[in-house]
Amino acid sequence: MSNFRIDKPFEKRPPRLKDLVNEHVMGDVWIRDTPFGPVSDSLKIAEHFDMKHKHVLRAIDNCKAELGTEPKYGLCKNFTENKYLSGPKGREREYRKVDISEFGLTLLLLYINSPKARKISAEILYRFFILKSYISGLSKNQIGALKGYYRKKNE
Repeated sequence: MSNFRIDKPFEKRPPRLKDLVNEHVMGDVWIRDTPFGPVSDSLKIAEHFDMKHKHVLRAIDNCKAELGTEPKYGLCKNFTENKYLSGPKGREREYRKVDISEFGLTLLLLYINSPKARKISAEILYRFFILKSYISGLSKNQIGALKGYYRKKNE
């Protein structure tokens, strides 16, 4: 059974991207918090999407190959190569894994071919469109107040 859920978009105020992807959509996928935001890894993503780890690594490689030439995406900061030990005790070997930021995961969802990934991508897009319509109905003063609210929260 999937833990994917669709809640009412925003009852009080629109969430930040971090809140959208983290709390509302991805749940427990984040393994640690860093000064730059939450980070997951390819092992946790494979577990979350019921995939083999090698398929997630292949999706990451495809994403890097196609989008890696675009400096604006900063894939070097959003996908960080790493290693983990696995195998029988005393004969562990190093294997490849990739640490993934929030934005990296959002890009990676384009390359993961699973129904769960498509539902999460659709939910993120849906919430962005709701956010856009929410903001378009606000006056300049209300938008300024929202910006100030988030600026204070980030300080």
